[in-house]
Amino acid sequence: MALVTDQRAYLLLLAVILIWAGNFPLSKLGLGELPPTTITAIRALIAAPVFLAVAVWRAPLGRPLDARDLSAFAVLGLTGLVGNTTVWYWGMVHTTPLNAGIIGATAPIFVSLASWVVLGDRLTPWNWVGIALSVLAVLVTVAKGSVDVLLALAVNRGDLIVLGSQALWVVYSIFTRLAPSGLPPAWVMAGSHVVSAIVLVPLSLAIDEPWVSPLAAPRGWMVILYGALPVTLGHLWYYGIVRTIGPARAATFLNLMPFVVIAMTWAMLGEPVRGYHVAGAALVIAGVFLASK
Repeated sequence: MALVTDQRAYLLLLAVILIWAGNFPLSKLGLGELPPTTITAIRALIAAPVFLAVAVWRAPLGRPLDARDLSAFAVLGLTGLVGNTTVWYWGMVHTTPLNAGIIGATAPIFVSLASWVVLGDRLTPWNWVGIALSVLAVLVTVAKGSVDVLLALAVNRGDLIVLGSQALWVVYSIFTRLAPSGLPPAWVMAGSHVVSAIVLVPLSLAIDEPWVSPLAAPRGWMVILYGALPVTLGHLWYYGIVRTIGPARAATFLNLMPFVVIAMTWAMLGEPVRGYHVAGAALVIAGVFLASK
């Protein structure tokens, strides 16, 4: 995808931030009607043919798919939509979008640490300060600003599940760097969604109740369509944005995500914003900025 100007790139980046932030409160609404595995299974089933059509139309292949491509589809599908996203939805069942938005923003920290361990990337003293601030942000959020809650280990299990989903995102990110398939992003998206559908559809039919129609679960299906189309489209846009303005500037603006999640959750769900939410968001933004500096 080609972006002509920096101005267009920044406008698209604003759209991506709003789309991704909106996924937090909307997902909470949808999970009241459909279980997590059903949401991701139908999402993959809808998105896979859409992205296959986009890939064939926008980036026709000049060669047949090989083993390296298929392995990339498998790893990215299993660690992405099957793993990270499904586990994230399970965590969202038991926590608030506010907490999930702050904890989820720490993903770059875990990727930085994994890159240091696995790839030998160098971390500066400022990077370590950023990592420490992000860890503090997580502790403040899961403990609800109370030392007593933290010492008593009385933290919300949903927060821990969302935090655990970051481990799968780390694998997704590291694999993308270690073993890129060389295919255009649309093909990688399409292939990983096909793998996700192959795994998630029978899994959902086995462990969840029978799928219901959009009329019976309108909010649940709204979340499915939102995740299958705008959220996934945002990933393609973000790829083009990074190519245009660079990863550092793109990541700097993306760091505003926790505050956008807080604002949208308050506006859409009316959830009260506590002092520890604001403190956690500020700490994680500062932490991610320094960790990626």
